Amino acid sequence: MYGSIVSLVPFFVVIPIALWTKQVIPGLAVGLFIGAYLLHPSWLGGLQAALTYVIHETTTSGNLNLVLFLYGFGSFVGLIRVTGGVSGFSEWMGRRIKTERGAFALTWVSSIATFMAPDFRIITIAPVVRRIFNRLGVAPEKVAYVIDVTATPLCAIVPLGTAFVGYMVGLMHTSLHHTNTTYTPYSLFLASLPFNFFAWVMLVVGFVLTFFARHHQKEVSSVAGEAEPDYLRSRNRVHIAQKLRQFTAAASMETGAVGAVVSVDAHRRDTKPDADKDIPDPVELVSGRVQPSAINLVLPLAVLLVLTIALTYVSGFANGGRGLFQALVQADASAAMLQALIITLVFMFVFYAFRRQPIDRTMFGFISGGNEMMSVIVLLVLIWAVSAVSSDLGFSQFCQREITRFVPHAFIVPALFVFGCVISYFIGSSFGTWGMLMPLGFSLASTGAGSLPLIAGAVFASGTFGGFASPLSDNTVAMSAMMKLPVMGYANYKTKSAAVAAGICVLLYLVVEWVF
Repeated sequence: MYGSIVSLVPFFVVIPIALWTKQVIPGLAVGLFIGAYLLHPSWLGGLQAALTYVIHETTTSGNLNLVLFLYGFGSFVGLIRVTGGVSGFSEWMGRRIKTERGAFALTWVSSIATFMAPDFRIITIAPVVRRIFNRLGVAPEKVAYVIDVTATPLCAIVPLGTAFVGYMVGLMHTSLHHTNTTYTPYSLFLASLPFNFFAWVMLVVGFVLTFFARHHQKEVSSVAGEAEPDYLRSRNRVHIAQKLRQFTAAASMETGAVGAVVSVDAHRRDTKPDADKDIPDPVELVSGRVQPSAINLVLPLAVLLVLTIALTYVSGFANGGRGLFQALVQADASAAMLQALIITLVFMFVFYAFRRQPIDRTMFGFISGGNEMMSVIVLLVLIWAVSAVSSDLGFSQFCQREITRFVPHAFIVPALFVFGCVISYFIGSSFGTWGMLMPLGFSLASTGAGSLPLIAGAVFASGTFGGFASPLSDNTVAMSAMMKLPVMGYANYKTKSAAVAAGICVLLYLVVEWVF
């Protein structure tokens, strides 16, 4: 059974279930249990094996650091939101926008302060620019497109201080266990960034369409009332129900929050199910009662970035790195980012206390923000466990032996990119696509199908495509809600330019494979 076609069974299960349910987690859970029972075919043996894989992968030092980082990063964003940092930054932007070109320029420049996560950028920028661009008479879909272009594609190639970095380095750490290489997880991540062609091409395409094309695509705002598929309405209702439960559980921490809970419950009772997606974010309900202040966003962000760079350099210097770049390559980046984040969170509590923010409010933001990352954490833990199961089944050996027998090496990387684009579009998850395909990509790299940085970059590019263009992407759904656009209409609007960018990427991967 080891190294045979049986080793593909967990992935044969994961991908169809993910495509069917439009969710990655159920497919990964089923794939984990099937793989565990293939290795330990007894009633309790498979169950115990699955639990052992989950516990072992979660408690591994590097993996546990990443789990803590992701939760802490969510808390970081939550604190900024409930203390008025987001609304303050939005107001600051609004006072400086006078013309359409200036508005688009400031929207691009604002990514300097909001690159930490796509959702964070959307929540921060979309509310204020929607009002400004409405005043200027600019179509809302074009505004949404510009924000989206500078969200997922940009976050995917920023090397420091983002949730993407933590997740990507974690994948590198897991996948490198099954290869013989001198790369460290962070150095491999850095080496893969130039090969995330979709992110780079999409930024160029987006820049051209923003400043050099007035009406580059058919407007979709005229169909704002178009009906959405049932699965999208269901997805929105589930997402909002989760937020309501989080808010109800944590609202007692916030002064006067009982009235807010009653208000939300009344809204829920009096609102039709199809309109549930209009219920506000519970964190926004709390932050709406806070005096806006841009310094509550700018200063913590600056502290986080400075500490991340400084501690990463210190870690790399201790490991023998000399010079800034060499130190960054040699550093234990995941540990340095976690240390920087924890120090920043402590600083934020002290800073907000001096600014007379109630501890109840900051604790609510801390817990609610961290809880927002739990779905990502669960996803990552299951990816680790499925990867370990597939390794014990001989997945890498089977791929090395079989795939390279039938697919010319020059076409493996472009094919992997296209396959990943299809998966990420239909499941709407860049993180899920990366987790499913990275083990396969690294197995192919070990056969000489491509270098590790090239294949890692292609996998990251394919997931970036879905995170940007898919109608099931959280970013697409959130942006549609913010800009009052139909989800499917807006997704189709984005997909046109994304498909062009993906086609360019296929040619680039073919050229790179041919050159090297």
